[in-house]
Amino acid sequence: MLVVHEALRRSYGRMPDLIRQVRPGDIQRAEIVADHVQLMETFLHLHHKGEDDLLWPKLLERASDRIEAAVAVMESQHEEIAERIAESSDLLSAWRNRPSRDSGEALADCLALLCRLLDEHLAIEEKEILPIVPDYITAKEWHQLGDHAINALPKNQLPIVFGMLASIAEPEVVKLMLSSAPLVPRLIMPALGPKAYSRHARKLYASGPSGS
Repeated sequence: MLVVHEALRRSYGRMPDLIRQVRPGDIQRAEIVADHVQLMETFLHLHHKGEDDLLWPKLLERASDRIEAAVAVMESQHEEIAERIAESSDLLSAWRNRPSRDSGEALADCLALLCRLLDEHLAIEEKEILPIVPDYITAKEWHQLGDHAINALPKNQLPIVFGMLASIAEPEVVKLMLSSAPLVPRLIMPALGPKAYSRHARKLYASGPSGS
């Protein structure tokens, strides 16, 4: 979970500058950046949906006296973040097709706000929720939560996301991430994922503002 959180922080933290660096009218570069933003929107949505469906109900059932207030904050923040994702998604669609200075600035400001909300949310979750999870959630249930977002991603985007997570995770954490995966992904993803993410990151972060 901490690896997922760190990946989200890093990615959303860089988005506003990526948007602002795109020259007005540079549709090719805007497409590259917009595809990345859309991928991370999907991943964040699936991550939160997994918590809403698989984590909060179990914690409330098993430890309501200890966790009820914190879960209420988590759920409220999920709703606020979802509203900002919907807003940024609309702005992203307009900017992708016609990148201008004004549309880019509106999108960058929205993503900066989303990043601040996400930072606050993740910090509270790491302080109030994660330390007590081992007391009430089994290892099997935790794996199911971890697998939820990964399994729901489009298959062509899965190697990129796995590679992104693997790029900041310790080797033992990568092994744990793969431990509940089917045999074929478990065998090929350690090689496929880092290569896919490396290509993605070079295209996204190493290009100049014009994408050249």
